[in-house]
Amino acid sequence: MPGYLFPLKIVISFGLFLIEMLGLCIKHLILAVRLLANMVAGHLVLLGIMGLIAGAASASTGMWATVTGISVVSATLFSVLELFVAFLQAYIFTFLSALFIGAAVHHH
Repeated sequence: MPGYLFPLKIVISFGLFLIEMLGLCIKHLILAVRLLANMVAGHLVLLGIMGLIAGAASASTGMWATVTGISVVSATLFSVLELFVAFLQAYIFTFLSALFIGAAVHHH
């Protein structure tokens, strides 16, 4: 190998190392963002359901009690669904993280 290629080899090796390390970190970052987005989306839907109560109260149509009852039952059922989704997303996050770490550590 000619001597003038050695500095290029060092630069390319360092660049590849940085790209691989960034790739390993980005996988976990994307999984964390996915988990966060699913949890925030559930909370926003709950906020919207409970906001119906305030809307019905300000409309003064006399439907406040009916809307309140339906909203509370809906929010309760949606909270159970959101809890299931949170556990499922946490399981997927853990499972995929373990797979990615195992693939990174395993020597072929």
